[in-house]
Amino acid sequence: LDEDGQVVGFVNAVGDGVLSAYIPLLEVLESHRGHGIGTKLVTSVIDALAPCYMIDVACDDDVVPFYERLDFTRSNSMIRRDYAAQSGVPRSVG
Repeated sequence: LDEDGQVVGFVNAVGDGVLSAYIPLLEVLESHRGHGIGTKLVTSVIDALAPCYMIDVACDDDVVPFYERLDFTRSNSMIRRDYAAQSGVPRSVG
């Protein structure tokens, strides 16, 4: 939260609580980037997921250095995207 109580960043993670977890989304408002907010958010998730064997992130090349500073290692990944559903609003089927 900023000084006005507005949300400036968030992170979420999904996992099985034992072996693996995935961080699908980290967002920090552009105006607040570079102040350690993303680092604090990710390290808090890592701490919460500490017993997990693996914590994975799929990210664009421009943010690889950010995750490398947090001890993540570059790897290959495969992704599938339905950009029509990117807003999070369910599409009607049929």
